[in-house]
Amino acid sequence: MSSAREVVDAVGGTFRAAALAGCKPPAISNAIARGCLPSTTFLIFGAELAERGLTAPPALWGIRPPRRKRH
Repeated sequence: MSSAREVVDAVGGTFRAAALAGCKPPAISNAIARGCLPSTTFLIFGAELAERGLTAPPALWGIRPPRRKRH
């Protein structure tokens, strides 16, 4: 998965994603338009993706990886 739209489609579309997230469909549509899913859906959508054998990078939720220490 490389976009918010792909994640939403993979979990069943806008209405299913909204139901899973406990929000209204426009919130999901707005997230797709921004290109960043709500961080509160990271574990919820991640579990749904895992059931389908899929993954998505945390960056799609605005989650940055830890900085590597320079030696």
